Amino acid sequence: MIKVEIASPDEIDALREFTKHLVEGLGQKFDPKRFDWGIQRRLYDPLQRHGILIAVNEDNNEVVGMIIAELRIDPFGMSEGYIKQLYLKSEYRGQGVGEILLKKALEHLKRIKVEKVKVNIKDKALEASKLYEKMNFKKVYEVLELDLTKDDPKD
Repeated sequence: MIKVEIASPDEIDALREFTKHLVEGLGQKFDPKRFDWGIQRRLYDPLQRHGILIAVNEDNNEVVGMIIAELRIDPFGMSEGYIKQLYLKSEYRGQGVGEILLKKALEHLKRIKVEKVKVNIKDKALEASKLYEKMNFKKVYEVLELDLTKDDPKD
């Protein structure tokens, strides 16, 4: 049985491990300093602290997944929700755990009066797009990126 709860500072190690797997799985380098800065803000900021949700296997009390749902204010002053990360241990994928996490995150965002929810999906994470489509997310625009830190932008 899976339960969903708000992450606390006690789960930082599990959140760090999930974020590391997610980032490296997308072919990027995990930055511990960036993680520490972001997790502190998300765990302790009064507006953001309830937006990190974890899925816990009640049989063994193991944290098996997480989702980060943030509040953002757009340039016109409207509140937006943003799904920053969704990660599940591989053995829990395809069992409805991601859907449970996403539903709880949407409930949280609705409670804090968010008007729209956005999520960016990288090409390497297209499997996740099926879950968002199932939950009635619609493709509105496409994001292109250029990495200016590389010598040859074609790489």
